[in-house]
Amino acid sequence: MSFPPKKSSAGRGKGQGTGSAFSYALRLLSYRSRSSAELLEKMALKGFTGQQADEALQKLERLGYINDSALAESLARLARETRGLGRRGAMGYLLKRGISASLADEALAGYDESEGAMRMALKKLRTMERAGPETPGGNHGTDGSPGTLRRSRETLKSRLYGALARRGFSPRTIKQVFLKIEEEGK
Repeated sequence: MSFPPKKSSAGRGKGQGTGSAFSYALRLLSYRSRSSAELLEKMALKGFTGQQADEALQKLERLGYINDSALAESLARLARETRGLGRRGAMGYLLKRGISASLADEALAGYDESEGAMRMALKKLRTMERAGPETPGGNHGTDGSPGTLRRSRETLKSRLYGALARRGFSPRTIKQVFLKIEEEGK
């Protein structure tokens, strides 16, 4: 018994009209919101021509199914509230999702990263404290010298700085967070 050969998905879009490009884009949008650039990229990979993709995008915009500006605002809010990203991290996230730099700048205008940085720093400090001391004798060396404590504190600050920087928080914001934490005696 032999099975019919599998149809290749690589050439599905070739030779098909704007209607199927529109249907394909609509199906992609049913999974999650996407930017125009993301849809163009997906349609090109599927084999639709540039003209077919452009016509489908114009129809989607006319019908209100895609709005890059509203998507940029939504993604900026998501980056701040859920993902805990700083401004630079949020900018990278928006650009990766196909939002233009100008729309990303507009969406991130007034982006206050200080609260998120403090929340992230406190969370990271709690996990670092749970991990326990780094030195075999606790926070002091085996001879009880305070030099080991200072070194551990510097290591902690260095790791915390790196964690916040990787999330896209600015050096200025990170320094402000460190000052607040030291003022509170944490």
